Amino acid sequence: MKFLIAIIIIAGTALIGSRITFIRKQLGLGVKNIFFTGIEYILLGLLLGGSGLKILDTDTIRKFQPFLIFGLAWVGYLYGIQFEIKLVRTLPKKFFSITAIQAIITFVIVSLSMFTFFCLLSIISFEKAIIISIVLGITALSTAQSALAIANRNFKFKDQRLFDLLRYIAAVDGLFSMFFFSLFLAFTNPGTATIAPLLSALKWTGLTTFAALIPAMIFLLMNKTGYKHGDFLLLLTGIIAFTGGMSWQLGISPLISGLIAGIFIANTCKFRIRALNFLSDGEKPIYIIMLIILGAGWDLGQKMSMAAVLIFIVFRAAGKVMGNFAAVKSFRSAFRIPPGVGFSLLSQGGISFGIIINFNILYPELSTQIIYIILISTFFFELISPRLILASFQERVNQTSGPLSGEYDEK
Repeated sequence: MKFLIAIIIIAGTALIGSRITFIRKQLGLGVKNIFFTGIEYILLGLLLGGSGLKILDTDTIRKFQPFLIFGLAWVGYLYGIQFEIKLVRTLPKKFFSITAIQAIITFVIVSLSMFTFFCLLSIISFEKAIIISIVLGITALSTAQSALAIANRNFKFKDQRLFDLLRYIAAVDGLFSMFFFSLFLAFTNPGTATIAPLLSALKWTGLTTFAALIPAMIFLLMNKTGYKHGDFLLLLTGIIAFTGGMSWQLGISPLISGLIAGIFIANTCKFRIRALNFLSDGEKPIYIIMLIILGAGWDLGQKMSMAAVLIFIVFRAAGKVMGNFAAVKSFRSAFRIPPGVGFSLLSQGGISFGIIINFNILYPELSTQIIYIILISTFFFELISPRLILASFQERVNQTSGPLSGEYDEK
């Protein structure tokens, strides 16, 4: 009965939330960004979960696991299908190098700082400290694009080249986040989270590639016969479900398998844009459901100090600033890049949520601390990110006139 009630509430919320545009009120940019990121659905999940009404308790959440696996595969496909090599090559190569440098530096700074903090305070065991610190470092380097979208719709920027660089970094650093997550999964033993030998890592890589390419090639072969719109949507949905299910049965990540399959389709299928549009249209209801379930698993009663959240916030900001500063100094630029431009890349969510959901499925006993830190820090980062972006463009911003200055109409 509890599971049925949960389905009705979650499905109803996803249906309504996917059709309602952003609130048409004079709200601060930070508040708009919080709604745009979907924090309200996390809070709804918290209300329904074990820390609230207990409608979504541990057993009920476990019953939603097949949908989470499907959703993760969907997210992977959506992200991967946007990486068409021909289009990527048209962008400045140094943009990619800047993104790579700042991603690596952010990962190292956050992972080391969190590991040091956990060891000094003896909050958790040494082995758990290593795992949790690495995963926090992986999630920290990814930048959500919501704050940049809010700023772009409410303001116009004189130096569009700098804004294009920020959008590029926010779009691509998630790829590094998932690459590091892939390495983490490849070199850890499932269930125990102990270090796996090289042979096991190679086996994981082979199985992941298999679970990605087999469905993708089936999709390509079946598309050669030609499909009407409804049949195409059914085929793509089935292929995504097939990818997620096979990944789960093989003990690998549906998120990473979906990513590889999406990249493969993006560079081999003539219906790439058609598939991208369908995946984009279906993203919001799936995203809403995943956020509600993520919020339901947020344990406010677990023994994680708020100091850990503060350390993560401080060192993620430091990593972003220092990483981008070092990256920018490594290349000559045709336009001025402020030394503190990394503050414009603090928005968090999207890929980070997908990674911690995937980690929670694989290692539920280790994920409570990570969920606690990421969700609280996300609320903070989303609140301040739009204003920090504007601060980077202090001499380059003119507020637009008309509805965009006070309303945001993004679905």
